[in-house]
Amino acid sequence: MRPGPPRGETATLEVTVSTDMTAHIGGEQIHAVYGTAALVQHVEQVCRQLLVPHLEPGEEGVGYEIRLTHRAPAPVGAVLVLTATVEGVAPRELVCEVIVRDGTRMVARGSFVQRIVALDEFAAEIAAATG
Repeated sequence: MRPGPPRGETATLEVTVSTDMTAHIGGEQIHAVYGTAALVQHVEQVCRQLLVPHLEPGEEGVGYEIRLTHRAPAPVGAVLVLTATVEGVAPRELVCEVIVRDGTRMVARGSFVQRIVALDEFAAEIAAATG
């Protein structure tokens, strides 16, 4: 990885909660609010914005650790802003804090760690796992 983003750098992502982002299990809607699975996807998406410009050719970022507290419901139609802030950078790792807001109300907060892997080694690992 090239020198990573500086501590404190931010990225944002705005999403409008739609029915396909609500809490589902086995195709059945559980609650008509922003689901945790969609939250995790959006956290990875906003944090990736901070990582991608710093990857070298032949490298990729993979999700390694996530810690989230889903604090409040967000109904269909709510406009959420996810803000990722760089907390730490190591040669093979990027750590971001993420806050999700619906206006001034905090919906979620947590951290996401991405590890930087060599694509050829990662492909070999996937091949070995799939037989």
